[in-house]
Amino acid sequence: MDHRVVTQTLDLERRFIEPVVKAVLHTILFHRYFGNTSVDNTDVQSEVDERVDELMQSLAQTGDSKSQISLYFTETKPRRAWFSKSEEEICWEEWIIHINCKVSKSQPEVGQLQASAEDQAKRAIFRVIQEMDKHKDHIPLIASKQSNPFPYHISVAPTSGLWSSMIKRAIPARAPK
Repeated sequence: MDHRVVTQTLDLERRFIEPVVKAVLHTILFHRYFGNTSVDNTDVQSEVDERVDELMQSLAQTGDSKSQISLYFTETKPRRAWFSKSEEEICWEEWIIHINCKVSKSQPEVGQLQASAEDQAKRAIFRVIQEMDKHKDHIPLIASKQSNPFPYHISVAPTSGLWSSMIKRAIPARAPK
C-alpha cells in the first residue's frame, strides 16, 4: 500500500499560527476522520488543541522560528509471529505542515501579515480539499466496525533540531565589556 505524504509550508506571524494551523488540521480531519466530526466531538477538538498548544510552546521555549506539525492516519493490521499474534499500525497518509514564524516590527506590518495569514489559510484549506478529491486510491478498505477505523496521530517537531536549541540555552549570553 502506498504511504501518501502531503507537505505544506506556512509563513505566519506568531499570533496567527494557532488559528491557521487549527483550521488546516480540522479540515484534514473532517475529510479523513470516519467517526463523528461534529463541533461537539471533544476528543478530536482536545487532541488538536493539545498539539497546537505544544507547537506554540515549542516555538516559544526554543526561540526557533521554524517548526512542523504532522498529522498521519494509520490502519491496524494483525501481525503474526511464530508464537504470538499482535497488531501493527501502518501509516497510509501523512500531512506535514512546516511553519516559519515571522515577527512583526510595526503596526502597519501587522496588518500586512494578517492579510497574508488569511490568504495562506484559504490556500492551505483549498489545497487540502483538492488533494482529498484527487487522491483516494491509497485509502485502505474499512475492515472494522469501530466508529473510526483509522486511528490518527498528531506530532510536533521543531525543524531546527533539539541540539542547537539546547546549546543556545546552555551558553549564557555575555554582556559586552
